[in-house]
Amino acid sequence: MCLICERIEDLKNGDSPFLVKEFKHSYLVVGDHQFFQGYCQLIMKEHIEDLTDLDPIVQGEFFKEVTRSAKVIKRLFKADRINYSCLGNVVQHVHFHIFPRYKDELAKNSKKDPWVHSDQFNSFETTDAVALDIVESLRPLLS
Repeated sequence: MCLICERIEDLKNGDSPFLVKEFKHSYLVVGDHQFFQGYCQLIMKEHIEDLTDLDPIVQGEFFKEVTRSAKVIKRLFKADRINYSCLGNVVQHVHFHIFPRYKDELAKNSKKDPWVHSDQFNSFETTDAVALDIVESLRPLLS
């Protein structure tokens, strides 16, 4: 079982304070780190390894879930831009990383790709308490 499928089992069992919203095709969860304040992931419920493997209708509905999530994250955290990442190189299960980005952070950093900071992500690990705060802020905006 892949790491995301394991996480989905925890979500289904109610064992995760990181669940923000269950959509038709995905779950929005608070990211495991907050290097970028408001970082979340949107994970497909079904184990699909590549976006091209999705039925076109499901693909369209899933992209609406991505953009709806990002819009709310951007508004709540007053981000200046959102970066999206859907690579599938490490975990082959369709999911989007939604990175809020901020002008001051972008201006002082010549390397704008969020992944260049991945070596620092563990220093900003999301605690259950922080996850719950983010969930309580985001959830009403998505209902």
